[in-house]
Amino acid sequence: MRSQTQTRGTASPQATPPAAGGATALRARLGRLDRRFLPVLGTVATLVVMLGVGQARYSTDNASFVNMRLFSNLLVDNSYLLVLAVGMTFVILTGGIDLSVGAVVALVGLTVAQLFIAGVPLPVVLAVGVLIGTLCGLLIGVMVQVFDIQPFIASLAVMFLARGLANVVSVQSLAIDDPGFADLASWGVQFGEGSSIWRINSSMIVAAVVLLLAFYLLHYTRFGRTVYGLGSGDDGSAVRLMGLGGERTRILVYVISGTCAGIAGILFAFYTRSGFNLTGIGMELDAIAAVVIGGTLLAGGVGFVLGTGVGVLVYGLIQVLIAREGLDSWWTRVFIGIVLLAFVILQRAISVRRRS
Repeated sequence: MRSQTQTRGTASPQATPPAAGGATALRARLGRLDRRFLPVLGTVATLVVMLGVGQARYSTDNASFVNMRLFSNLLVDNSYLLVLAVGMTFVILTGGIDLSVGAVVALVGLTVAQLFIAGVPLPVVLAVGVLIGTLCGLLIGVMVQVFDIQPFIASLAVMFLARGLANVVSVQSLAIDDPGFADLASWGVQFGEGSSIWRINSSMIVAAVVLLLAFYLLHYTRFGRTVYGLGSGDDGSAVRLMGLGGERTRILVYVISGTCAGIAGILFAFYTRSGFNLTGIGMELDAIAAVVIGGTLLAGGVGFVLGTGVGVLVYGLIQVLIAREGLDSWWTRVFIGIVLLAFVILQRAISVRRRS
């Protein structure tokens, strides 16, 4: 009995204090955090910081900077970019790239305008617009997979092809006056009242559906597992060992990117009510920037399509803050470049730590 008492007496001073135990548990949880989530967490943190800065600088006694109207406007103005970035996410996850999407947007917009001038019905026009993007993506996919051409070169060739065809369709801006198309473009549901009114329009719904479908495909299907496997950096060996169809999937990701570009071309036509051969210059770089800011590694194999959605919000919010500051629009490129550089460095650090 005496020895048991002595044992309890000597053991109690060595017990871990509650505070130290809590800190140890927190460090253990952080250590178990999958590093794949770090870029996405960085994207969310960036968005929160930017919203905090906007709230501090631009809120008034009568109006808050952060409200539903802000997010509604961000999605209205960037719905086409969200669709483009979703398609680009599939390609980048496999370690590829698609430089043609901006030119496809221009080609689709002009083709839609020209078909309406020719009197083609609205459903046919919409289907043709999406099909143009699909065919462009299929052409890139076949060149990459069948003829073993580098994605950069293959997509660059299709970019020049699409831009040239846009000039063949028209070298002038063409207005889109079709009543049915105008009704689709202007449809929306409003919420709230006064200065707090916000709305949901057709472009936002299309972009949300595309984002949710992409999330399902990438995270809940065999196809999605193959996409991640192709970007693992082993030239598709892991995909072949698992018995997955890597060859077909490599083509399909470019078909998805092209189809998204076709949809984005229609959404951009909704936004501008016109088609123009110089539309979309640099738009492919905007989509790539949104994907990288959203946490997808350019090397492939790591990334989340919902992170791409947050990346598009960051991209749009930078534009809003620049406009609120009264700076010239070219400052948008400067700040996007800074944010993109920070995420590229973060990705590099994570890649090095994964290899080590």
